[in-house]
Amino acid sequence: MINRYPILACILALLLVAYLCFALPATARMAADDTFAGCRISVADSLNTRFVTQAEVSHECDDIMQWITERKHRDVDLNLLESKLRASDRIEHVNVAVLNNGTLAIDVVPMVPVARVFDQSGSYYINAEGKRISADPRYHVDVPVVVGRFTEKYPPARLLPLLSHIAANPVLDALVSTVKQEADGNILIIPTIRGHVINFGDTSLVDNKFDRLRRFYRKVMPVRGWETYDTLAVKWRGQIVATRRDKTLAATSMPVESEEYDDIDDTDTMLSPLHESTEDDNNQPI
Repeated sequence: MINRYPILACILALLLVAYLCFALPATARMAADDTFAGCRISVADSLNTRFVTQAEVSHECDDIMQWITERKHRDVDLNLLESKLRASDRIEHVNVAVLNNGTLAIDVVPMVPVARVFDQSGSYYINAEGKRISADPRYHVDVPVVVGRFTEKYPPARLLPLLSHIAANPVLDALVSTVKQEADGNILIIPTIRGHVINFGDTSLVDNKFDRLRRFYRKVMPVRGWETYDTLAVKWRGQIVATRRDKTLAATSMPVESEEYDDIDDTDTMLSPLHESTEDDNNQPI
C-alpha cells in the first residue's frame, strides 16, 4: 500500500512556498505604497539637560514632523535619515524604524555636555569623554565654563576629573564660577566669592586641595578679611600660599596656633625663592 502522507506533505510545502513567493512581495509593495501615520520622536535625556529636543531632531531632518504624513514609505530613506542624525555631534545614538501602525519612530540618545569651553578657536561644549560638541545659539546648557589656551599637551579633557568632582559636590558647584587653564598648564579657579583666584595647579589630589581651601575659608579669611588676598595657591603639597592684595604691607604672623595651621603659609609673593627651590615632600609642587 502506498503511503500518501509524504506526497501530501510535499504538495502542501510547495503550495506554501508558492503562496509566500506571491504574498510577501505583494505585501511589501502594499506597505511601500502606504503613507506614514505620523512621526514619534523620543529623546532619552535622563539628566534633563534639554540639549536636544524633539523640535531640534525634527529640524535636523528638514522638519520631518510637518511633511511625513504626506509621504509614502517607499519615498523615505530610513537609512539616510539615521545617517544624517548620526552625523550630528549633539547626538550619541539614534535608531529609526517604522512601527506596526505606520508611525515613523525616531529614538535619540543625545550627547551630555559637561563643560563649555572658550579658547582661541571659539566656543564649544565637551562631553564626559572629552568629545567636542559644537555650540549653537539654539542650544544652551548650564554647565561649568572652562577658559584658556588648550594644546595637545594640555587639552580640555584633562580638566574633566576636576569638573566631575565639582559637579558631584553641591557646595563646590556653588563656589566655582569658572575654570581657567594658563598656557603653562596651571589651572586657575575663579570662585563666586569675588576678589581672588585659586591656583589649583593640576588635577591631582583634588580632595586634599579642596580640603585645604575649605580650612582657609573657614578659619583664616574671616580673621584676615576677605579682601586681604588676591590669589590662593594649593598647588604645593601640604600648604596654601596666599598672595597679599596690598604688596606694601609686611607679612605678619597669623592670630592662630601654629600647630593647627602648619600647612598654611602667609607670604607677600606667590612663589618666593624658598618655595621655588625647596624640593622636599612638604613643599614639592604637584
